[in-house]
Amino acid sequence: MANQRWIIVGAGSAGCVLANRLSADPQRHVTLLDDGPDLVSGLVPPGIEGASFFAALAEPGRSHPELLATRVAGQAATEYQRGRGIGGSSAVNAMVALRGDDNLYQSWGWQDTATAWQQVQIPTEQPDPAEVGAVGLALLRADNRAGLADLTRVAGRRVTSAEAYLWPVQDRSNLLVRPDSPVDRVILNSSQVSGVRLEDGTELSADRVVIAAGAIHSPVVLLRSGITTPGIGHGLQDHPAAVFTLKLSAGTVQDSNQLAIGSLLQTQITTHQVQLLAMSHLGPRPDTTGLGALMAALMNPVGTAGSVTIDRYGQPVVDFALLNNDQDMRGLTSAVQLALATLEHAAFSDIVEQVFIDDIGTPASSLGTDEAIADWLLARSGDYVHASSTCAIGTVVDNDGAVFGYDGLFVCDASLFPSIPHVNTHLPTTMLAERISTRLANY
Repeated sequence: MANQRWIIVGAGSAGCVLANRLSADPQRHVTLLDDGPDLVSGLVPPGIEGASFFAALAEPGRSHPELLATRVAGQAATEYQRGRGIGGSSAVNAMVALRGDDNLYQSWGWQDTATAWQQVQIPTEQPDPAEVGAVGLALLRADNRAGLADLTRVAGRRVTSAEAYLWPVQDRSNLLVRPDSPVDRVILNSSQVSGVRLEDGTELSADRVVIAAGAIHSPVVLLRSGITTPGIGHGLQDHPAAVFTLKLSAGTVQDSNQLAIGSLLQTQITTHQVQLLAMSHLGPRPDTTGLGALMAALMNPVGTAGSVTIDRYGQPVVDFALLNNDQDMRGLTSAVQLALATLEHAAFSDIVEQVFIDDIGTPASSLGTDEAIADWLLARSGDYVHASSTCAIGTVVDNDGAVFGYDGLFVCDASLFPSIPHVNTHLPTTMLAERISTRLANY
């Protein structure tokens, strides 16, 4: 294993963990590649360091505006927002920090999650109620099951995966972090990995390559590379969601520099795990002034018909196939009904003038029946930007993340989940990377 060369493709929630853990052995030389901008201590853009994920997403180079996805059959493909650059989505997400149900992880045969969680270096804290905003406070008043959201912050400041995992080890001579280095494909010698080729044609040699580019771009890199393992890109999932737009009453205090999301409600309705997220503002654009939102989501979808493929130019074709079965439709309908009932509470009546279900002013009162809700969801429902499960353990990779049929090729990110976790995916992905990094240390 002397002077073993590793390349990690993707510097997000998983890639930053892997770079830290694998470079702890000085006999390994680790190169971490990402297609977006750097994130350097002392030079963090204010939008990333601040409270609003809208401002973070607006930072140059921090998303993929060309990445389109179809959510529900019949809908047009629209932009799918995921993080880009060092830190990945941890630099642009809403910072919601949930671990998820360990019973689900145990059902996958993951017996080492307690140890992995102990190793996670992402700090969390609850916001000050003064940061939460009018809509978030209304949710807390309307339902005693709601609570302040744990956030990936310290003293009110976002902590990205780059800060938690890369900055403490940036002086290691055997760790090279390369931003602005988009990878086109893996280079193979028969079934043995030998490195990667960047989009500009540069080739980098390696003994081991880990693809950690996320549940959309990881299968894209594998497919462009000609990897033939069955199942790549299949089983794509996300949390189906619906949005109620709230026109806030005159005089309701709003500050787009505060948290957009500071409170949530997660509960179970029959067999459906649902979540309500309160959004006290929709960013700093003039056309969103005076607006908030309440999002309703199904957190335990069962549909697995979604897929990531590539077109003839090697670009991603993303179809989530959400709500393609009755169980998921019933689940999201339950979440919508909970949201509608919650919005009837006096806490919301005090601050909300009107509730809309689209961008043309259709009132929420139009959702009077389950059939009307279903029609609306098929036309307008979206996702939580929690892509998952396109290179699942047991299907595309083994328990170590090693791709079946190839030597020296691994995957480690949210694409490995056998099914989507029942919570926001940043912390579960970090825990997964801690598990896999321990296993990769044996290669």
